[in-house]
Amino acid sequence: MNITERVDAAIATAVYDVVLPIDTMGVTFSDDDLAAVAEAYAADPAATIEAADVRFAQHMDAATAAASDDDAEEATLRARAALALKERLESL
Repeated sequence: MNITERVDAAIATAVYDVVLPIDTMGVTFSDDDLAAVAEAYAADPAATIEAADVRFAQHMDAATAAASDDDAEEATLRARAALALKERLESL
């Protein structure tokens, strides 16, 4: 699995906790997906952060262009997960 696929998998399985945030973004990741992304980060930090940044931008663009509030909310949550993932990696 390449870096982008690892980032995508972590974002896709992110869980959002708006009542009791686990981290500053209120996003948690599956342990397996987070470990895979952390491994990619250890091997190539710049490429992993870039992949998270690209996904953040893509999901924000999707939120802006969304045809419905539901679609915009889903894209916004994915963008939030990408940002939380980046912050988590940078804190390693």
